Parts: sequence; structure tokens; C-alpha cells
Amino acid sequence: MKAFFTAITYLFHPFLLPILCIVIMFEMPTTPGSFKRIDALYHYDQPIKNQLYIILGILTFVAPALSMLIMYWNKMISSMHLADKRERVYPFVLVTFYYGLAYFFLRYRMQEELQHEALMAFLFGIILTFLISFVLNFYIKISLHAVAIFGVAATILAYNQSQIESTMWPVFVLIIAGGLVAASRIYLKAHTLKETILGMVVGFGVLYVAVANGIYV
Repeated sequence: MKAFFTAITYLFHPFLLPILCIVIMFEMPTTPGSFKRIDALYHYDQPIKNQLYIILGILTFVAPALSMLIMYWNKMISSMHLADKRERVYPFVLVTFYYGLAYFFLRYRMQEELQHEALMAFLFGIILTFLISFVLNFYIKISLHAVAIFGVAATILAYNQSQIESTMWPVFVLIIAGGLVAASRIYLKAHTLKETILGMVVGFGVLYVAVANGIYV
């Protein structure tokens, strides 16, 4: 059982989930409630999708993961899961910086007509969740795994609700995965029930509000 829950924590590591969310939004067939095809991310041209996969993949996954590995090798952190609350400060700042770069690229370097409201709000919402989690971390060791998986579930749910035709099965799968992730963090004694529930609430609440209302600057 321990091996199973350990595998779950690696499979749904917070570094992997943002790019997974982006792939789902781009590849999940939906129909927009307007006459503009690109109001659905599914209808973006494949070269544009590929460009965004590369850039966002580097800034939201590769760069943060490599930076964390460097910190680990230099003994700045004791675990890639940031089990020690005191070790989270520098990784929080660094990862927020990378997501800020990703948001800056989309907001100021991509054509305005391609700046889909849901995608922009998702990236902006991630930055907000990191900032909120950073502040909360001084008081409680919030579960970043729970923040990430429930944030993705909320994003896909809110995005689906903005389309007149969509499929809900990815949301159900993500919620089930979220339950397994939450259970794994508690079973492995990485977090208490309170820390895990707080992560679920922050991740789901912030991302849902941001994406459902198209909040970004």
C-alpha cells in the first residue's frame, strides 16, 4: 500500500499538473458559445499549440524541476516534496518567478486574439495560489499536492462551463485522482487532514473563481 501511495504522489506531483491541465484544455473537444472557433482552445492551430506546449512546458515544468534538483543536490532542500515547511521559501519564490515569466510571455508576447481568457486566467490563478500558499506556509504546512490537483480539476470544470458543448469525464477523473492524492499525503504522514483539506480548498477555490470569471491582469 505504501508503494502505491508513493507512486501516486510522484505521478501527480505539482510540477507535472499545470502542463497536464494545459494539454487537457487544448486537446479536449469543446464547442464555444460564439462564432469564433478560437474561443475554444481545442480549435487552435496545431503549430500554435506546439509552440505553447514547448514554451509553457519549459517554464512550468522543466525549469522549476531542474531548479529544485539543483537545490536538492546542493542540500538546500531535503526532499523534492518539500516536506520541511522551513525549506519552502526559496522554492516558492523561484517557482512563482517561472510562472510569472510564462504569464508575461502569453500576455505581452502572444497575439492578443490568441490570449484565451481561460488560459490567461489559469496562469494568473496559479500565481495567486502560489502567493496565497506562500503566506499560509508561515502558519501551516499546506499540501501543495492537494492545491495542484484540485486546482486543475477546478480549471477544467470552469473551462467546460464556458463552452456550450464539452465532456465532463476529465473532471470526474481529476476529482478521483485528487481523492487518491489527498489520501496518499495523509497515509504517508506527509500532511495532516487539516493541511490537506486546506490545500484542496485553496487550489479549487482560487482557480475556479479565476477561470470561471476570466480574472487576470
